[in-house]
Amino acid sequence: MRFALLLLCILILPVLASAETVSLRNDREGKSYYDSKSNNRLITKALKSVDQSQILGAFDDVLRNTEKNKLCSFDINQNLLKELRAVDSKFNQFEGAIYFLRSENQIDDTVVKILLDAHNVITSSPQLPKDPERLFLPEKANVPEMLEIISTFESKYLKTSCFDEAYKNMYNDIQKLDKKFKNHNLEALLVEAYQQKKINYNTYLSLEQARMNELEMTSLSLKIYYQKVSSLRVQYPLRDSNELSDYTTQKVDKMKVSRRQHLLSSYTDLQIIMMGNVIKTLRTRLDSPKAEILIYDRQEGIETITLEPMERFRLAIKLLRKEMSYLSLNTYFAGRTPDYLDLMTAAYEIGIIPASELTEVAGLKDIWSPKKTFWDKARVWVQTLSSVATIVIPPPYGFIPALAVVVIEATAGKQTNSNLDDPTSLF
Repeated sequence: MRFALLLLCILILPVLASAETVSLRNDREGKSYYDSKSNNRLITKALKSVDQSQILGAFDDVLRNTEKNKLCSFDINQNLLKELRAVDSKFNQFEGAIYFLRSENQIDDTVVKILLDAHNVITSSPQLPKDPERLFLPEKANVPEMLEIISTFESKYLKTSCFDEAYKNMYNDIQKLDKKFKNHNLEALLVEAYQQKKINYNTYLSLEQARMNELEMTSLSLKIYYQKVSSLRVQYPLRDSNELSDYTTQKVDKMKVSRRQHLLSSYTDLQIIMMGNVIKTLRTRLDSPKAEILIYDRQEGIETITLEPMERFRLAIKLLRKEMSYLSLNTYFAGRTPDYLDLMTAAYEIGIIPASELTEVAGLKDIWSPKKTFWDKARVWVQTLSSVATIVIPPPYGFIPALAVVVIEATAGKQTNSNLDDPTSLF
């Protein structure tokens, strides 16, 4: 009897696992990257058609009926729009509904971007009919095989995958036949496939919309995002899921994404963990009450040099620089060197540093900004140092003062070597 019950439990475990409700709730971000007057107006327009509770209820229903291994932004959008139009058949404020869900922390900015990118694909309007003189097929020898690949889009690629994944897989298979294959070549191929009746008009239209939006270039799908964040939360459970940071939603210089969006789209979960652990090691060294250098002869130790507090502080910074450079040599990074801001965002993502410290470190950057006047910098100094004193122990042991030096280097583009002329200091 006991064996039968045990066997029954084993059999139902996969069923229970697959029935687990998907949650996309925001647990890291403070003020949204998308918080603007124009987007707030879109929220207002959406709420004029559908009530707040109806949007929240519709989204909850969609997620409840979605299996985590079948997460797809295009399906989420389609099902959510269907639910909302069941309330108001003329509802056309989908973007406002997405921004509203973000304002209620039902989703974070990364999910907002993924869902809106998918929405932009299906709502884009291709210029039809195409001008034959502007269509450029790839090498003729490869065209028949490429057309055959396109003809199997629905039966082979889309049958078991989300639309974005299916499109990228199809694109990659075509590109394998011709290394010089470009996006404009696909434009001509899609027209050719439709004219030869290898695909119907609806398939042609959806593929052309994907091509126009360069869907093959996207690096983060909803499914990959969910797997990545779930992996991080399992390995590094958050101490407080209500702790949110505005720092992570600040815009990355010269990019149209936030710091956290950039982190999650650019790095794997393993890379994020490795980056966060660099900061974790720094903190451990700074918290250590003692550091020594041991000198040995061939048999035993002959001298122990105890480092002074400031020497320990500088040693920790030197080791941080070294480990940051070593990341690029790691096989998992393939020569890519994460910058200081990436490391800080990664450390916060896995709970190595709290939001309060992240905010203080972010404020320190203003001190050395070349766009600031002397009096602006002086004001920031007073405000920052007075608040830092309430969070960390006094330097040279402090975590934030150590990161401040790194911020100086990141901002000024050079290392600080103020101790080189001091013969009494080892570091």
